[in-house]
Amino acid sequence: MTLPSNKKKCSTTDKELLPQPHNSNHISTGPLRDKLLTNSSYLAAEIPLKLGHFMSNLWTSGSDAPNSLRENQQDIIWLLGKAYYTKPLDGIQKAILEAQKDEMFKPIIQQNMYIENGGGGSLLWPADFYDDFVSRLWMTYRHNYPPIRPSNHKTDIGWGCMLRSGQSLLANTLLIHFLSRDWRRQKQDQNSYKQYIKILHWFLDELSPRAPFSIHRIALLGKQLGKNIGEWFGPSNISQVIQALVSDFSPANLAIYNATDGVIYRDDVQDVATGKKPRGDFSYLSARVSFDETERQEAKKLYEASNTGNNDDAENINQETPFKPVLILVALRLGIESLHPSYYPALKACFEIPTFVGIAGGRPNSSLYFIGLQGDDLIYLDPHFSRCALETKALSQYSKDEFNTYHCTEPRRINISSLDPSMLLGFYCRTLADFDLLCNQLDLISQKHSAIVTVQQSAPEYDEDVRSENDFGILSDENEELNDDSDDNSIF
Repeated sequence: MTLPSNKKKCSTTDKELLPQPHNSNHISTGPLRDKLLTNSSYLAAEIPLKLGHFMSNLWTSGSDAPNSLRENQQDIIWLLGKAYYTKPLDGIQKAILEAQKDEMFKPIIQQNMYIENGGGGSLLWPADFYDDFVSRLWMTYRHNYPPIRPSNHKTDIGWGCMLRSGQSLLANTLLIHFLSRDWRRQKQDQNSYKQYIKILHWFLDELSPRAPFSIHRIALLGKQLGKNIGEWFGPSNISQVIQALVSDFSPANLAIYNATDGVIYRDDVQDVATGKKPRGDFSYLSARVSFDETERQEAKKLYEASNTGNNDDAENINQETPFKPVLILVALRLGIESLHPSYYPALKACFEIPTFVGIAGGRPNSSLYFIGLQGDDLIYLDPHFSRCALETKALSQYSKDEFNTYHCTEPRRINISSLDPSMLLGFYCRTLADFDLLCNQLDLISQKHSAIVTVQQSAPEYDEDVRSENDFGILSDENEELNDDSDDNSIF
């Protein structure tokens, strides 16, 4: 089959005219001179603060240093359920590592600390951790892709970061699903490389059957669920979209379970994993659609047309199986304005669970994908870096350099206290034994800390007018207005 060619490439002029996100200083990769010219007001206000913070970190004595730099927990780095051990750092190294949180010092730190050695890595990160980190898939803003019809959006800058965070969570789940948790990009054979590029092409920025998890299909499905193209998604929205996308793509051979109100019901997971409930029902959302019904129907037709050929074995979808691998998604709101400190220990404990596949959430008004933990700092992949979309062409024509744009080489950290309370947690269970172990681990966390995710055998039976499909989280909303806002929470 001859694929349509997206002939227009990103020229220098295109990039210069490209609209920048709100946090352009945060994502800019241009020369320092351009940053100074285009961000003069920002720098005038921030340079004194950042210089003071950097120097303070550099020369602070050990007794006054943050707890996260003094405690033994800093010697362990968790990455999606795997532990890596660091060598003790001296005071200067610790201060520089802490200063990495300030983006304006990134070029300085890169020159001094991110020194390639052997197969890659950093002097500040264990080699085995770094190999694992750079093997994770990183979905970011893209520009100059074919417009997402029926809109004219050719970029998701400024509105697509939760969509990209959700893509990252799903993509890394699929890596583990097809290639195992121990797969590393630097050490793959020919067969694993073929599977790797197959997974990557599922996320290309185009509306076609070969890209079932593209930004186009996510946006089109979101429109059917009440979200205009270009409108921000919340954690609950992206979890519903992931469930529908994967359910409509049988080659993924993956079941999706969406937890309700922070509770995982064993019987419901069994039903999803054995094929009794293969797909969620989102018909109730149609009543909330606030835009033209004609546009919603157009989006539905475009979505269904791009699904052609994805389910050649559709007759097997509803057949019961012993236990199909399942991705469990838990949308939570752990606080009102900010993440409540009582939930810190339980949230950190999730990073130690072997089945954990990350968190799509982030800072206020900015979604990130969290995959690691060191002390009180979370390690993340940031979608707020815009790249030119890959040209539409045959898979064999893509180069490794093009695929390299889906991997991050610089671990970034943020303190847990800076997190937004709305987030989406993911757990991947390949077998029933994995699921049983996950349930036991969540029970232990709930016994020791303030529970964020609980496990029960069966869902209680409610009258139809009692239970709200929109409810999720730990804290009850005090009024209807807050409940309506809790789903989106302005994360983009």
